[in-house]
Amino acid sequence: MPRISFQWIAIALVTLLLLSACGCPAPTATPESAATPVPATATAAPPTDTPIPPTATPVSMNSTQAATPTAEPTATAVVDLSLPADWVAFSDDARGLLIQHPSAWDVTQPSADKLSELFAQAEEGAASESLQAILRQLTETPGALDHFAALGFLFDDPTLADNRFVSNFTALVVPAEGLTLDIYAELAGAQLESVDAIAVQSAQVESGMRSNGLDVASLRYTLDGAAFYGLPEGTQIDGWQVALYDANGKRLLILSLTGLDANFSPLEEMFRRLIFHLEFE
Repeated sequence: MPRISFQWIAIALVTLLLLSACGCPAPTATPESAATPVPATATAAPPTDTPIPPTATPVSMNSTQAATPTAEPTATAVVDLSLPADWVAFSDDARGLLIQHPSAWDVTQPSADKLSELFAQAEEGAASESLQAILRQLTETPGALDHFAALGFLFDDPTLADNRFVSNFTALVVPAEGLTLDIYAELAGAQLESVDAIAVQSAQVESGMRSNGLDVASLRYTLDGAAFYGLPEGTQIDGWQVALYDANGKRLLILSLTGLDANFSPLEEMFRRLIFHLEFE
């Protein structure tokens, strides 16, 4: 097992833990050249199997044998993964990455300067100190920002009464270095489990999440919001991390979604659609 792969897993872990604490009153978004929204190109939803009507077997008029009933096909539930018309695209041409996302999300390609500018807008917010701590940790963790492809924040979420927490996702691109998806899921799951107040619900390889049919590594976990970030007792934070290969199998894209348990269902739906429509060449 390449030793350097553990470094990437550690960076991904530190990132998701820090950004899970991100919260502040909604700042005014600052346009970024790397994150300029472009109209989303509609992508057809995955084809579904069309039931074939059963073919009746002719029965002789003189036959006294009753026709055998033909079983009706069983309908299979189909998840709608079509691209909404109001979604926009974030692109990172250098990494061959295109992420479609809801227009309500602020998505940026992070750097020390851009993060400073973004978090400076929250200086008067209740969570400004934690935001500045996040910035320092991200900029001081060796190699962290070098591998960030995107940070996404849902600052303006009318469904949340507590503005100390902001739903977010991160995207990192790291060398695969022979790391298989099942081994990644095992290692990342073990590292998460080693942290107090984190419970891993599942760590496995899943199929059917990518439009090209390739598998992903999927990790589901929960965090104790009170223990980590001083949120009210009983506040649960849910997380979902997905790792997938580029077209050549030489790099891993690690996407992590974090949100309050009470509001995670619509976030899951958004994240699943985001993964289905992303391009990673």
